[in-house]
Amino acid sequence: MKLLNKDIEKDNAGQVTLVPEEAEDMWHTYNLLQVGDSLRASTIRKVQTESTTGSVGSSRVRTTLTLSVETIDFDSQACQLRVKGTNIEENQYVKVRHVTQNLFINYIIKLHKNP
Repeated sequence: MKLLNKDIEKDNAGQVTLVPEEAEDMWHTYNLLQVGDSLRASTIRKVQTESTTGSVGSSRVRTTLTLSVETIDFDSQACQLRVKGTNIEENQYVKVRHVTQNLFINYIIKLHKNP
């Protein structure tokens, strides 16, 4: 696992930015995450747009989500984490709502821990 940034206070609160590089790193990331933590990672979402004529089109856009973690699942076969939670930072593609974020090997993950 590659540690890109670390900022931890004396009360164990703080944030780390990491990149899992192999299957075992995903397992360690699963063990680092706890309910109530904040997680920031990039994702691709399907966005539908409506033109002035009423026609509907869709496209895939890359966006960054920040979740308040509610549920964490580890899929050892696919070697991915599935994190469910509430999006706490609204952006132009995703409003504040419940979302599921899949985390894969070589994704940059920013994890913020509360004391």
